[in-house]
Amino acid sequence: MKKYIYIPLFILLVALSSCSDYLEREPSFSLNEENGVTNFSKAEAAVGGVYETFIDSDQWSGQYYTDLASRSGFIKWRSAEYNMEYAEGNETTTSIRYRWSYFYKSLNSANFAIEGISNLSDAQVPSEEERNSLLGQARCLRAWININLLWNYGHWWSDDYDNPNGLLYRDEVVNLGNIEKARISVGESYDKIFEDLDYAIANLGSFKSSRYVSKEFSKVLKAKILLYRGGMNDNVSDLQESLGLVNEVLNTSVSGFSMQDDLAKVYKDSWDSEENLFSRYLEEGNRTYKSYYYSANIAQRYADKLPRDEDQITAKLNFGSDWFKADPRWDIVTGDVHSPASWDTNRYYTWTKVVRLAQYDGVLEGDEKYNTYYFRYPELYIMKSELLARTGASIAEAIAPINLMRSKRTNPVLPSLTVNSQQELMDTIFKEYFLETFLENGSEYYASLRFKTAGEPWIVAIKNGKILDKNKLCYPIPEEEMEFNKLMTQNIDL
Repeated sequence: MKKYIYIPLFILLVALSSCSDYLEREPSFSLNEENGVTNFSKAEAAVGGVYETFIDSDQWSGQYYTDLASRSGFIKWRSAEYNMEYAEGNETTTSIRYRWSYFYKSLNSANFAIEGISNLSDAQVPSEEERNSLLGQARCLRAWININLLWNYGHWWSDDYDNPNGLLYRDEVVNLGNIEKARISVGESYDKIFEDLDYAIANLGSFKSSRYVSKEFSKVLKAKILLYRGGMNDNVSDLQESLGLVNEVLNTSVSGFSMQDDLAKVYKDSWDSEENLFSRYLEEGNRTYKSYYYSANIAQRYADKLPRDEDQITAKLNFGSDWFKADPRWDIVTGDVHSPASWDTNRYYTWTKVVRLAQYDGVLEGDEKYNTYYFRYPELYIMKSELLARTGASIAEAIAPINLMRSKRTNPVLPSLTVNSQQELMDTIFKEYFLETFLENGSEYYASLRFKTAGEPWIVAIKNGKILDKNKLCYPIPEEEMEFNKLMTQNIDL
């Protein structure tokens, strides 16, 4: 059975179809030597196929971000994640092996596209500029996949370049001759990711649609990577570079990407909201897989059954309900939903920002837009506040971006914040990540690790003093990989 689960990742029977206008051509590929990218149209379709891999699995959507929210301690919906109980031989969550498999499926698809684009002759491309732009798109996608692999399976927090717990880095389409491969160091992993992002920033076009990655997303992604690493290690160089990238995006007027005044409309519009920089969406006609966690599981298993008194409603928060219920956003991002089961006539209270009305006896008209918000505009302001606070700005200077963000909302109206100490400033920024991005893209989890209270990461306080084992900040390498790839090494405690 293990072979049946594992081998498809490397047999490479991946159908590549597009989530874009490339879909009009709908080419299908089996990734093998006989069938490859032979013209620019197929190259575009191959890039479209990478996006398709994000859409057809909950490991790139609701389950992923529910896992991270549970790991932070704000919710306790996934107990193995909350307790960080991971071991190679005693997997307490199937996410360990399935996420690995789906992420490498996406990576293989990206490498297929990159190889195909690079191998086209000059005569086969409209122009070298168009080739480089398409290649920039594919390399940004590869960087996105690789950083998610590192965040899940490597010592991403380490500032030791030679730390051996880096990526199982693959930059070619997998075949039976290259299945076995050793992993690279953490420092080398970051180098590879930044090489791809720097290429994308130099060659990829500006934002046109949240369906696709863009120059601006490449900058934001690099900024987040530097912030996560730099924030864990007080690395001023990382933090300053991150701040520069955030400022570049904020200071550039990009058509179609902006802060919106009505938060309720942001979530109603879903992937069509201008706040999205990059998002996961369903193709027209619901042909593709929607997040089961967003469309059904959260409402079915992790919601407050109604009716109940207002003071008993928490939307199943394990921590922070007092923060959230006092915030004007609460009544917009949570609400009353249908049961996701046709036989269940009950109603539930949960996170309508992602759950929407909840699937009920099929798709409700107008409620099929179950988006995954990989990045929204407001997070730029929160990141800028944090980066200013960590690089020596005054308290007033550091809180200003968040207050600017809050001033742009009219529904709900968010009052300006006043803070009087450095600790209060950092606590306020931390809470803003939670209140603005919860359940969307994992930002609240990473913030719970790098922000501190009483000298300990917030995640410790959230979990009532539970000791944090840094080596549990990532999963073990799955058993299947260890069994079939003899050059692979398991994560080791350092």
